[in-house]
Amino acid sequence: MKPRHLLVLYPLAAALSGASVTATITYYKDVLPILQTHCLSCHGANAIAPIAFGTYRETRPWAEAIEDMVATRKMPPSWGDEELRLRSENHRRLNALEISTIVSWVEQGAVAGDSHDAPPPFDFDRARQNDPSPDTLPRSPEMHSSEGSL
Repeated sequence: MKPRHLLVLYPLAAALSGASVTATITYYKDVLPILQTHCLSCHGANAIAPIAFGTYRETRPWAEAIEDMVATRKMPPSWGDEELRLRSENHRRLNALEISTIVSWVEQGAVAGDSHDAPPPFDFDRARQNDPSPDTLPRSPEMHSSEGSL
């Protein structure tokens, strides 16, 4: 049997046997698209956050901190009512798969991978211009005193 056939058969055999096949998660292929979608508008070059994650070289020293912040949902920041955020189209909160991807990337050693797997460069100016305004605005309950409305 040719070696390339083994590459196809091994994952199939492992799946049928119940063994798990763990794919290597890399910065360029798996993590950078998440950062571009949820983080780089603040954590990009000359952006508001003090740490930039636009390149592997910038991101790698912070891998463990990023893992902690996304696993505990401290980042990306999200304010307001949880139910309202989840209904909002424009929230930046990471979903469970995105969190799992970042956590696994760090646990696997925060590998760079092949830079040819990277998505197109992030356009910071376009992101700032197209940063959507909220699609849902929360309303505060009307405040009442015992003597009537305030």
